Amino acid sequence: MVNRIARKTVMFASAVAMLAGCSKGGGSYSTLADAANYQQEAVYVPRKIDILWVIDNSGSMATSQANLASNFQSFISRFNQYNYDFHMAVSTTDAWEKEFYSTSTKARIRDGAVLVSGQSSTHSGYYVIDKNTPNMSSVFETNIKQGTLGNGDERAFESFYQTLGNESFNTSSGFRRPDAFLAIIIVSDEDDFSNSTTNLIEDYNSSYLYPISKYTDFLNSYTGGVAGTDYSVSSISTLNQSCYNSIYNGAQKISVRYPAIADATGGVKASICDNFGTSLQLISDSIIQLSSSFKLSRAPVVSSIVVTVDGVNVAQDATNGWTYDESSMVLTFHGSSVPAANASISIKFDPVSIKL
Repeated sequence: MVNRIARKTVMFASAVAMLAGCSKGGGSYSTLADAANYQQEAVYVPRKIDILWVIDNSGSMATSQANLASNFQSFISRFNQYNYDFHMAVSTTDAWEKEFYSTSTKARIRDGAVLVSGQSSTHSGYYVIDKNTPNMSSVFETNIKQGTLGNGDERAFESFYQTLGNESFNTSSGFRRPDAFLAIIIVSDEDDFSNSTTNLIEDYNSSYLYPISKYTDFLNSYTGGVAGTDYSVSSISTLNQSCYNSIYNGAQKISVRYPAIADATGGVKASICDNFGTSLQLISDSIIQLSSSFKLSRAPVVSSIVVTVDGVNVAQDATNGWTYDESSMVLTFHGSSVPAANASISIKFDPVSIKL
């Protein structure tokens, strides 16, 4: 009897020793807490953000361009507050013409950076605005006021497609960075009717009309990512009948495709009739929130996640904290909990399964 007990004790001790030995080498496993730490040399650097504005430069847009320029601080204030690394460039809703008229003065490429309309307009000289651009508000105002002599056939989707797909834009402008979140912002009082002809086609049922999927597929490929995590498309447009009635002068349309692509990419749908300051702040907050997302290396036990920013615990909260999406394994910061450029972030959690 004693010998049997002794043998069992030895066998148990041997098993424990084997497990202890296995836990140190390759093929080991552990049920200890895992961690995803987003620090680089103890200093967290938030994701870069590239912002492309696509501005309607047709005859009815003078007031909207002026409103956009005068409310720029509502958009840029939080980027400056958090010291984000951003790039901004401007294109127009008639940049699509490059597809058909490569030698046209319209949709020409100026210094390989910004696709501009054929009108003779002045430019600030800064084709990509960043956080170090002097007199930033004045530069933005000059760049964003693309005038009203552009083509009245507004094709914003095809215009950002031609802009981003242009080799010179990508290589010589320095605008696009592969590790940056891409935000496209369209401002127009019409809608998108991008199509495969040179004809004016304002018919949602037209067989010539390019589907929205052409542009989301392009952006997936261009960013190497997915909608809402690596890029978004937002718009300020004519959203409803009351807005349409208040501004109509024969040149406006209620937008259908702009809200649709915003829904498909996690962007913001704002009305061109609303306060531009409020709309621009909503868009900037959305971009910052979407770019403040982090994919964990392993699936966590959600209840075990502990998030600290500069040593202070951050609560799980969709308004001013963090949320976790189990399907994508992405943790996202919200509101006042979005980290600044010099913040130190630690995300610790127990993994769902042991590491084999």
